[in-house]
Amino acid sequence: MKRRTRRSAFQTGITAFGLSSWLSAHAGDEATSRADSVIFINLAGGPSHLDTLDRKPNAPAETKGPFQSIQSSVSGLAVCEHLPQVAKILDQCTLIRGISHAAGAHPQGQEWISTGNRPTPAVRYPSLGSVVMREYPGEPDLPANIAIPRTEWKPGYLGDSHAAFMTNTVPTPGKPYKVRGVSLAEGLTLTKVEERNQLLRDLDTAFRTDPVDSDLLKALSRFGEQAHRMITSPRAQKAFDVALEPPSIRKRFAADELNQSCLLACRLVQHGSRFVTVTNQGWDTHLDNFTGHKRLLGPLDQAVPATLGSLSDKGILNRTLVVVMGEFGRTPRINENTGRDHFPRANWCLMFGGGAAKASLVGGTTPAGDGPDDDTRISPDDIAATIYDALGISPLTEYFTSSGRPVTLVAEGRVLTEVFG
Repeated sequence: MKRRTRRSAFQTGITAFGLSSWLSAHAGDEATSRADSVIFINLAGGPSHLDTLDRKPNAPAETKGPFQSIQSSVSGLAVCEHLPQVAKILDQCTLIRGISHAAGAHPQGQEWISTGNRPTPAVRYPSLGSVVMREYPGEPDLPANIAIPRTEWKPGYLGDSHAAFMTNTVPTPGKPYKVRGVSLAEGLTLTKVEERNQLLRDLDTAFRTDPVDSDLLKALSRFGEQAHRMITSPRAQKAFDVALEPPSIRKRFAADELNQSCLLACRLVQHGSRFVTVTNQGWDTHLDNFTGHKRLLGPLDQAVPATLGSLSDKGILNRTLVVVMGEFGRTPRINENTGRDHFPRANWCLMFGGGAAKASLVGGTTPAGDGPDDDTRISPDDIAATIYDALGISPLTEYFTSSGRPVTLVAEGRVLTEVFG
């Protein structure tokens, strides 16, 4: 294992010659991709870095807490005792530590990791999935951007038509899985769906007078068209039907919501979805951090290896980038409620598949776990830029808001080339 620190040639080029010169010099470059889809497992609420993958075994008891450390499959990397299965597969992953930003509240932290831009009221940046949907819209009968079960990540200035399709439910083992807007309601046939759709088109034609230029109306129209295509598409029905997964894959995933969400995510990217967000709630452990983390780490410990193994068995691991992270870490100091509070100065991100290097550590934190170490300056902007780069999307892509304002996709982000070896 080699510890890598970031010395980005990308950053140097922009600093030395200016952004416009860099863009001119690279105007003819072909965008290349290492992956064509992403599964983003969002640990909403902020897991404690110290109690998971950024352990400090030699720290004082009041910092490291009651959890013990175990050796992982990466030389010199100790992880929490409640992640034994994750510990075994870390030699197939890249672990990025010392991610730091200044947003200590959940909405702002989530907005930052979802867009790669510091939150500001001046611009509502689009989330990763919305950008991927714009760049790679995919087939009309299966959404390119899907959230399981739901997400707070927004499409920003790209408009509501680029919002994630939310399943609102997760599969339950042994029961048929139905998603509103995809599955036919009881007693409804495809013939009736077609008749209703034709009636809707006739009413739109009859009552529409002057054309209305409205982002909301455009989004509603797009959602309606998409819903019709999905309900009438055998491919879409098949993509959401986790019961069609072979037993060898289904048995990897536990019955909890996180595992079943990851099972569905693997199936969706196999069938063509480009960006699937799995939101796992509950990591906001101000109270009794250790009981909370012990409860949450069990499902995570099974879901991450199950996702890796299933994507590998399907033959799509090399083209699917899996990202696991929350919006921030938690304080080294344990509070009076045996909890840990919000701590945006130290966070981690796990990546595997999609060209990510194996047994690789990028960045780091201080011995006390209270911030990035001297060689580490990594922000959520850099994580987003790296994800876009893996998909062949330049972080310097320029979009225009509805008012015509040009906005760079991730202006401050730098691609972490170390992630890809």
